[in-house]
Amino acid sequence: MEILNQELAQELIRITWRNPAFMAIAIALIWLIPQLLIRNIMSKKYEKRKVEKQQIKIQKLYPKTFK
Repeated sequence: MEILNQELAQELIRITWRNPAFMAIAIALIWLIPQLLIRNIMSKKYEKRKVEKQQIKIQKLYPKTFK
């Protein structure tokens, strides 16, 4: 029974791997997922820098004076 399951699994893998639609989706996912992750990280960094620059500009407009 185990041999039959291994053969069936191998056949499913072979059929799936040679399927052009599956390959197109697999390549697209391999290409897009890292891009989406990097884009998300970069946008968070951009927003953080944007807020920091805004705070610096506000501090320049309203400097604190100590007496």
